[in-house]
Amino acid sequence: MVIAPTPQTIEALLHLSASSISTLMECPREFWLKYCCGLQPQDVSASLVLGSAIHEAIAYHYNSLKQSGTEPAHTELVEVASAAIEAPQRAPISFKKGESLDSLKSQASAMLAAFLATGYRPGHILAVEYKFTIPLVNPFSGETLPECLLGTFDLVEERNGHIVVTDHKTAARIDNEKVAAPDTQMALYSLAAKTLFDVDDVSLQYQFLTKTRDPAVTLQTIARHDQSREERGALTLAASASTIISLALSHDHPQLVLPKHRSWRCGGCGYRKICASQD
Repeated sequence: MVIAPTPQTIEALLHLSASSISTLMECPREFWLKYCCGLQPQDVSASLVLGSAIHEAIAYHYNSLKQSGTEPAHTELVEVASAAIEAPQRAPISFKKGESLDSLKSQASAMLAAFLATGYRPGHILAVEYKFTIPLVNPFSGETLPECLLGTFDLVEERNGHIVVTDHKTAARIDNEKVAAPDTQMALYSLAAKTLFDVDDVSLQYQFLTKTRDPAVTLQTIARHDQSREERGALTLAASASTIISLALSHDHPQLVLPKHRSWRCGGCGYRKICASQD
């Protein structure tokens, strides 16, 4: 029998997350503005607001199952999602043409109806929205990095004595490439689950909720080819990020270490105005 670990206190320590590592690799300048300078974005996309609201509603659903064994009604889930959509955001919401708070609520309602109809029903739930921190180690030297890994498991279950980590994704379409092998986030989550639950093997899966006219829910298992190699690769990226951050923070001109990467992401970046002002 696997016992769920006691939640750790999330302290104000130097930390890395899968999201911050991804941001650093995709655009070092955005990483500098967001994570090092602590600047707030000029706006937040409506799709991000919707995705966060769906996550909150699904977490509410699984917590209800874990605590009482009962499933909330659709109206309850919609109330949770609507409250999240209406809640004050860290920046103004950037709506596309035809989008509004009401349209986001309607879309959330349809997606949650699809989730209730065909969403994943786990067996023995161990944790829902479980925040964790674990040490990060340089895979070459074995030294502990100055930053710890901070993350959140969407859903952790025990299935026949085996740990399964499920990550919920809201998207316009299913990304089949994501299930071919673990990306950096899921490889790090595999390592974290092994550390926290004291197991040698972890299964990973995505629950995709598509934001289409007729929303659908698809559960897909992530292929595991070599867990040790996958986790080592993710640790290598984390160690690389740690090295770059250390160099930038000690440099007289950190912008030289963390330059702008121009790409399709620039148009929707929450730091596009301040970034442009530094050109």
